Amino acid sequence: MNGSSVKAKALVFAIFFLGIATGVLVANFYTTRVVSAPAPPNAPENAQRAQRDINKFYDYLGLDQAQREQMHKIGEETRREFQQLRQETQPRFKAIQEATRTKMRTVLNTDEQRKKYDDWRQRMNERQRNRERQPGKDSNNKDRNSDPEHGPKSN
Repeated sequence: MNGSSVKAKALVFAIFFLGIATGVLVANFYTTRVVSAPAPPNAPENAQRAQRDINKFYDYLGLDQAQREQMHKIGEETRREFQQLRQETQPRFKAIQEATRTKMRTVLNTDEQRKKYDDWRQRMNERQRNRERQPGKDSNNKDRNSDPEHGPKSN
């Protein structure tokens, strides 16, 4: 009975540790993605806060410097994998997006509807280009939230 109790405790600890490790990786991915994304005006504050949170978590786990470096390395590898995945999937995403726009346009019955849709689509494209050119602009603005092709955004 004592052996099974130790095994059960070890299993619970292992599951708990995996949950924490996953949390660290997700947090690290989030902060590195935020840092690598176009910087909002308060980016230095966000980056400092994210690093402070990660350090608090490392302190909570009682990690030594070598472990911290290993965790950082794992986070960086994960960030690069996500960037590679984004590069691989971006063409497919754009193809689906274009197919959706074509399907939506076929639903429109009149030239006036098609013209309005094309004008609206042009405005949305321009707003997207402006967001990409203006690093400080919030990407979760009202215009993006009202895009029927992407559905409502929850903030």
